[in-house]
Parts: sequence; structure tokens; C-alpha cells
Amino acid sequence: MINAAIRNLAARPRAAALTGLLSVLPLVTLNAIVAKRVEPFFSLIRPGAHTSLAEYVLLPTVLLLLPLGAFCALRPVLQRATGGKRSYFFVNGAIAALLLAIFTALSIALGSEIYACEILRIPNCD
Repeated sequence: MINAAIRNLAARPRAAALTGLLSVLPLVTLNAIVAKRVEPFFSLIRPGAHTSLAEYVLLPTVLLLLPLGAFCALRPVLQRATGGKRSYFFVNGAIAALLLAIFTALSIALGSEIYACEILRIPNCD
């Protein structure tokens, strides 16, 4: 079933680009919930005053959706056409590059903040 979905994305570049863009939606949604303290979701994510285990599970999960979205967007580019030639879809490549850049920047920033706040326990680091 997953193979059929991936083959379908390879045949439809616009759908692949849209799928890649939609992979950002969970990250934006969770960020909005935490930033605006939207209840009752915020209490599920952070039940106490500090970072919870749920946040440590959700954060890598939504971050890993970004490279997965980049792969989905690039799938039509990676697929060879019937004549053995590869088609290049500029929008798909741009979306994949953007998703990978966002993933890299967020991973470095969040990793350094988690290290400073949770491991080194630097006071007032939030």
C-alpha cells in the first residue's frame, strides 16, 4: 500500500510538492499550541512546568517529517522516465531544499537549546 502511494507521488509532481509542503503543518501546529498555550492540548504536551517526555517524543517526530516531506517532494525527480531520462521539476527541488534547510536549522537550534537548558541546567536559559 505504501509502495503504491510512493509510486503515485512519483507520477504526479504537483501532488508530491503539495505532500512535501504539508509535512510542515504538524510542526507549525504544535509550535502554535505551545507558544499560545492552547488548552487542552498544551496540558497534554507539557503537564508540568518543565519540558515533559511527551515533548521529547513529539519534537523529533515532527522534525523527522521535514526530511520525509523533502523525499516525497523529490520523488518525481528521482524517478526515471520511460526513455531512461530524468525529468527535473524545479518547484519540487526548491521545496525539498527548503524543507532540508528548515530541518537543519531547527535541529541545530533546538539541539543546542535542549543541551543548554536540560543537560547543562543553565539558569534562566528559556
